[in-house]
Amino acid sequence: MASKTARAPKPAPRPTYQLISGAPNAKARKVVLAGLIDYNSLHVGPALWKQLAVFLKDGSGRVRGGLVGYSFWQWTHIELFWLAGKYRRQGHGSKMLRLAEQEARRRGCIGMTVDTTSFQAPRFYPKLGFKVYAAIEDYPPGHKRFYLMKRLDA
Repeated sequence: MASKTARAPKPAPRPTYQLISGAPNAKARKVVLAGLIDYNSLHVGPALWKQLAVFLKDGSGRVRGGLVGYSFWQWTHIELFWLAGKYRRQGHGSKMLRLAEQEARRRGCIGMTVDTTSFQAPRFYPKLGFKVYAAIEDYPPGHKRFYLMKRLDA
């Protein structure tokens, strides 16, 4: 009786790495984002991600300032916040931040976060109840980056 020689299974191809210096492929980014969302959802449920914006417009309807952010996991993050120089120190920034906070509360958020640098508005946010919880020196070089938060459920 002839013996059959069992063939060894073919080894799986080795993983490879691809470094992208610039914007990643949109399809590949979607795969990574979907995987992260699925993983996170297993631990804390759906994120319920929702955008938020408050704009300041002049009498002609032109945007002269804006606050752009998003909420998920019951927190609102302010991603962008800018006012044209002519509109600063007149209460517009405070009003815009208060409107964002009202919307965050309406959404059931328990807090808000924002980051700023030493040459931007590090003294503005604490006046409205935000507290620095982290800071990094030389980010950008010669300056400091501040990370602030405000609890809305306190």
